[in-house]
Formats: sequence, C-alpha cells, structure tokens
Amino acid sequence: MMLRPPRVLLTYALLLALTAAKSAEGQDRGAAALDRLVHGLTATPRVLMIAAHPDDEDTQLITWLSRGRHVETAYLSLTRGDGGQNLIGNELGEALGAIRAQELLAARRVDGGRQFFTRAYDFGFSKTAEETFAHWDREELMRDVVTVVRAFRPHVIVAVFSGTPRDGHGHHQVSGILAREAYDASADTVRFPVEQYGPAWEVMKFYRGARFTGVQATLSFNVGEFDPIAGRSYAEIAAESRSQHRSQGFGVLQRRGVVMGAVARQASRVNEATPATSERSIFDGIDTSLTRLASALPTTSQELLRIARAHVDSAHAALDFRRPDGVVPHLAAAANAIADVRRAMPTCQLRVGYRRTPDFVNCTPAQLDADATVEQMHQRSAAALLTAAGVAVEATAERELLAFGDSMPATITVYNRGAQPVTVTAVRLNGYTRPLAAAVTILPDSAWRTTRTLVGLLDTRPWWIGGRKGDLFADKRSPADGLGRVSAVSTGLLRGVALREDVRKESEAAVEVQVAGATVASASEPVVYRFADPVLGEQNRPVGGAPAVSLSFDRGLEWMVANKPTDKLLRLTVQSYSTAARTYTLRVLAPAGITVDSATRTLTLDALETREVFVRLRGKLAEGRYEFGVVAEGEMGRYAEGFRTIEYSHINPIRLYRSSGVWLQAANVTVPAGLTVAYVQGVGDLSAAGLRQLGIPLTVVTPQELPLLDLTRFTTVIIGPRAYQASPELRAQNRRLLDFVKDGGTMLVQYGQQEMTRPGLMPFPVGMGRSVQRVTLEDAPVTVLDARAGVLTWPNRITEADWADWVQERSLYMPGEIDSRYETPIEMHDPGEPQNRGAILTTRYGKGTYVYTTLSLFRQFPAGVPGSARLFVNLLSQGRNPKAAPQRPRVQP
Repeated sequence: MMLRPPRVLLTYALLLALTAAKSAEGQDRGAAALDRLVHGLTATPRVLMIAAHPDDEDTQLITWLSRGRHVETAYLSLTRGDGGQNLIGNELGEALGAIRAQELLAARRVDGGRQFFTRAYDFGFSKTAEETFAHWDREELMRDVVTVVRAFRPHVIVAVFSGTPRDGHGHHQVSGILAREAYDASADTVRFPVEQYGPAWEVMKFYRGARFTGVQATLSFNVGEFDPIAGRSYAEIAAESRSQHRSQGFGVLQRRGVVMGAVARQASRVNEATPATSERSIFDGIDTSLTRLASALPTTSQELLRIARAHVDSAHAALDFRRPDGVVPHLAAAANAIADVRRAMPTCQLRVGYRRTPDFVNCTPAQLDADATVEQMHQRSAAALLTAAGVAVEATAERELLAFGDSMPATITVYNRGAQPVTVTAVRLNGYTRPLAAAVTILPDSAWRTTRTLVGLLDTRPWWIGGRKGDLFADKRSPADGLGRVSAVSTGLLRGVALREDVRKESEAAVEVQVAGATVASASEPVVYRFADPVLGEQNRPVGGAPAVSLSFDRGLEWMVANKPTDKLLRLTVQSYSTAARTYTLRVLAPAGITVDSATRTLTLDALETREVFVRLRGKLAEGRYEFGVVAEGEMGRYAEGFRTIEYSHINPIRLYRSSGVWLQAANVTVPAGLTVAYVQGVGDLSAAGLRQLGIPLTVVTPQELPLLDLTRFTTVIIGPRAYQASPELRAQNRRLLDFVKDGGTMLVQYGQQEMTRPGLMPFPVGMGRSVQRVTLEDAPVTVLDARAGVLTWPNRITEADWADWVQERSLYMPGEIDSRYETPIEMHDPGEPQNRGAILTTRYGKGTYVYTTLSLFRQFPAGVPGSARLFVNLLSQGRNPKAAPQRPRVQP
C-alpha cells in the first residue's frame, strides 16, 4: 500500500517544484573559466557514464575527463534515489528524490559534467536484477536509456557497475546490464524506431568501472593530476563534487597527490584487434580531431573549421589572464567561422510543432557526429568570447513567485567589464527573442539596462512527478507537445525522459551581443529575485509561477483512533500570490461521521497576504482511510493545492506541492494510560506527530537537550532511526539513557547501522555478520516465534493483518549475531535467504525494558499503514505491561 495524496477536485497529486540550476560554467569564474573554455573549444569527444542512483557516479573520472581533458561528459542516473534514506531532513520518497536530483545537479556544477535521468522510480533496496526488473519494465527502461544515448551521442559509454551479482544492489546490476545493452542496440532502428527515439547512434567503445566492481582494469590514469589554474587537483575537485550528496552522508576528504582511477575495456568497434591492456586512452582508435568531420561537411565548411582551429590555437598562445581582452579578436573570428559552419549544416534533431508526428532530418552517422560536435563548439565559442570580453548578463525581478496570469517587470542588465565596446542587438525572455529597435553600444566599465514584462505563465513543477505506472514515472507526452525536441545539446523531453539537466518551465533571459565583429548569444540564465540575507549575504531565487492562492495543511495525514470520538484542530495556511485583493469561498469536503466547525467560510485576501484558518473536526470514524479537504473558489477558478519550500544550503530551493487535503487514517489502536514519551528524532523521521495524534503525550527532545533533561518525567524514551549515527551528542549520553532503563524506564531504539555494534551502545552486544541483512520484500512472510511475547500481545494483539499493506520493505540492517539475553519474538527473511530473528529484540535491563527494532516503521507509520501504528504503540509501551510474560533470569548489569 502506498500513501497517496487525497483527491480534492480531480485528484491533485503530490508535486515538487524545483528551482533552476546554474550551468556548469557558473561554477568557474575569471581565469579558471576562461582557461577551460579556450582550451576546450575544439575538444570534441563525448562520454556517457551510466549507473543507478545519485551518488553512484565516478566523480573522479567525470572530473578528470570534463575539467582535465575538456571532454563533454555526462552521467545518466536511472533513478533520482527516491527510495534512499535522508541524513539531513525528514523528506522521503519522491520528495527525497527531488533533493537527491538537486544534489546531482550541484555535483555536476562542481565537476563540469552533464546530468540525465530516466523515468525509473527508486522503489528501495533490491537484491537481484530479476527482482528489479519485476518492478521496472525492462523494455520501457531500455527505451529511456537509448533515448538518452541517441540524444547525447557519446563516443564512449562507461558503465559504473559490472551487471553481475558482484554489484550487490539489484539496481546496480540492472544499470550495468542496460549500459551494455545500450551499447549493443542503440543503432537498432527496428527495435527503437527513429520517429520515437531519435536518430540512430552507434557508440564506438564500451568500458566498465574497475575501482570497486571486481572487474580487471585495462587502463589506469592519475585523477590526482594537479590543475595549476584551478589551484587544485582533479581528485580534490571530484571530492567536492562527491560531497554534494549530503543527504546520504557522503562527505569525503579532498586528497592531494597521486590518485589512480581505472576502467576496463569490454567492447570496441574501432580497435578490436588492439589488446585492451595496451591502450593509453579510452579514445584510442577514435579520431577525436576536427578532420573526422570532413565527410559530413562541404568544402567551404571544412575550410571554415580550419580557420576556427587556427584562431583557437592563436588564442591559446596569446592567452594572458591579466589581459584577457588580448584573445578577443581570435575568439571572435573563431566564433564567426563556427557559426557559419553551423548555419550551413542540417540540424539532425527531431523538430516538433503542434503535431503528434515530428519532422526530422535523416542524417548520416557522420552528420550526426558533426551536428553534435559543431553545436558544442558553437556554444563554447560564444561563452569563451563573452568571458574574455568581460560581458556579464543578469536578469532580476521584484519577487520570487508570480501568480499565473499576473505580470511584473523584469530588469535585464548587461555589464561590460572588458576593455572594448560591445553592442547589444536583441533580448530574449522566456524563449521569445525581440531585436532592439536600435542597437545599444556599451562602453568599457559601464552597463545597460532594459525592462521587460514578465507574465506569470511559468509553472516550475518538474515533469516527472504526478503519476507512475508501476515503478516508472508516467510518460508526460501530450498531443500538443508531440515527442519533445531532441538535439545533440539535449534540450527538452523525449518520451518523458529528461534530456536536459533539470527539465521544467522556468523564467529565463539572454541577449545577443556583438563583440569584435562577431554576434553571439549569451547562455540563458534564470530571472532571479535577489535579496540580502543578514547571515548568508546575497541570495538569488529563480522566479517562477504559482497559483493565485495556495492552501496547505501542516501534514498530509492525520491519525485517529477508530470508533472513538475525536476533536481535532487543523491549521490551514492560505497564501495569496496575486497582486490584487481577491475574495474566495472555502468549500469543505468531509467524510460522513465528521462535522466541521470553522468560523471562516468566505475569505478576502489582500495582495500577497498570508492568513491562517483553523478548522475544527469532530466526530468518529470506523477503521479505514478517509479523505478530507478544503477548496477555495474565486472569480478566477478553483484552487486546491499548496506548497512548502525545502531549503538546504548546498542545493537550490525546492517547492513541495501537495493537495489542499489530508487523509484521515482511523485505526483500531489501544493506547495504555499513563504513558509519557521523550522522542529523540532520527534521520528521515516523521513519526512523532503521528504518535501525538493517537493521544500519546510526547515531547520531542534534541540530543543537545538530553544532559539537562529530567528523564524521571517520562515512562519511555524513543530513539529515532540512525540517530546514533547522526549525533555524537546522543552517543555521549547513551550511558545515561541506559541508566534510565536500569531504573525502570522503557527505551525503544529504532534501527541503526554498524554503529549499533559498538561496545556499550546496546545493553548486550549484537553483530551485523559478514554481510548486512535486510528484508526488502514488503510482503515477506512473518513467522511468530513467541506468541506470548508482550510486544505482540499488549496492549494490541498483533495478527497477520497487521503485516499487510506495508510499503517498500519490512526491515533493514538486521543484526545477524544476537546475544542470547535478547528475546526475539518474530522471524522474517527474503525468499532463498537464511532465517533472521533481528527485526525485534527485547530484554529486561535492570528494572526496565529495552526494545530494539529494525522494522521500517519510519516508512510505514507516515504512510498510514494501520498495523505499524499498533506495533509502534506496543513497542513503546512494554514497560507498562501488567501481564508481561516471565523473563528468563538475567545477569544484573
């Protein structure tokens, strides 16, 4: 069972709005940026790395290729990591996937790579490729991979994983399998028709990573090579990239000195006869020079490329970082020549208007390569010229969010920080280019500003959220959009596959500028709302659209005790994003058995006003799940959604959309009298609010508060999942917590990882065994070993029905070695694996009760699984059990 948002007027699904990501070039400035652009202008190879999740990528190889060898390098992640855990917050599922996608984009801004995704949803840990393919339709996912390959057109594919059981995680195995299959089949136009998947492309070489996969390396290279312009080695830069995966706790040291990377060649179409171990580069056998494009270009274009190459060589020789304007004439001449070549070429891409069947140019393989290569050179030459000339463009607006249909001014500023005049000829805003009535010349050390009207029609929600077919996100094609637009630079969507780093409609601006006789377009940059934070300084928020009014409850699910009168007060936050005052009528959708008391049924909001409305629910419900919601009706239509902003310092803000409704989950739960609970929250932990809703007096306590906390006020202390791993302060207070148990208290500890094996952390030792054990099948059988155990009988009798409708998994990081002083009332395991009794451990410790569970309650309880509520209450209540079964004699601690 998966918790879905309530349907309020045509089923509003959970949506996530991602703000814009800066381009990779935005990470470098000044000399480092100019050096990379000039030296990379005629570097033409393309490499695609393929793996399963955010944080699977080999950032060292990406950095060494992209920054060290100026290779156009991209990473294709099959998923966004939705099924992982979260060390920095409470977001899980699709919300976590949005965070991890942003972490990948942040990593690519550091290491210079590109980022692609397929439609695969990360459904959680899997042990085999077969199990994974049972969730992901193999042919559908393969189509996504081929779509990306044909759009990006790599010369080399590097699979991170081996595609064998050595990879461990079933997702890893599948990524290795599909990477090789894409190499073999990306040119198959019968299986993958051009009209649906783009022009056929044949990859020249296939490698696998050889650092951790057990694959024998055939080529090694020093990724610790030092870049004197950047002042760091590529391994150091890669470590910074790797450390962007903060939600997974992947911060690493930036190592100096020699650091070796390695790959293994497994297939080649260009140098099969050459022993793989004799290669000196992954491009051995591949012509990476511009001369390879001759067969695809007319004689005039070939001559223009020779001219461009000569000017680029001259720019290399003349480059003086103190006087970058010295290379402007050479870069301008190169940009002109490359632009002329581009204009004379066929564009080998799908072109889609308002028809379902796209027109496309039937290009030869050589033309496909030339199309991708020259387009890449065209973009790099424009960026290099503008950087050398000191031209900078910014676009700002007066606020971050604009109601759909409203408008506001956007100011576009062009700065000339160089040594010679530049001329602005046109301005582009949100895809519409308007030539200036008269070109404007900007002298050195000056700026020009213009104001344009920005209309709030841009919805910043990402394309992939809002529906899944099994564990693949829905294909969001529509008759109006056709198949999307695919090119070598990968802009847009094809078959719902993200062919751009972060696909969404966003406000963006660019200008066309004449520099030293060359007319080039600046890269599109987001229109931003700029403000100064008193602590963090300058902040820039990309501008996007929003509903005229949003309605948000604090939570998406409210627990109730079934068949028991309830009296709940829910807070509804109503926010106007309109620039005009508007009046709304609030309509309530409530289940039978619930009456609603709200003093506010008509609401007038001033421009941009926020109001809190309190809605009181009374009544009772039989066991089950019910929908409750509020809709605002106004002259402009109906509104039934809201959002909150997720902010972390290392990624762009995320707006989390959801329906303006909540699920009311009524469960038959008995809560014993006299409970008082102190809850130390763990990572990805949303359980405290639900326990309160069941009527349990609960205080959330931080680890820092523990030393001064009077524990005698509480009957039970709960430690959230992985809290010991995340908090040194909690580990330091553990002896005091165990003393609380010895003195008669109850302590419930939710799962941890290897830290739980540290001596003294648990009352009696446990071990993880030779490999971490987990039950990944959410419907795996549960065997009761002790039917009299208190955790299964009091205050709620746990039956087979309580193990139904679980989501993603049963249990994780289960100890395989368990001290005999623990009671283990249940056993569970995945098919074909040994039995494991590590899901629930209980023991008497002094006068009190200690309970350790590896059950994934942190997923089940927020998802509204009824059995998880009953189990949770039983586990935390055992110290109050008047009918506890006799315990075996214990060694007094």
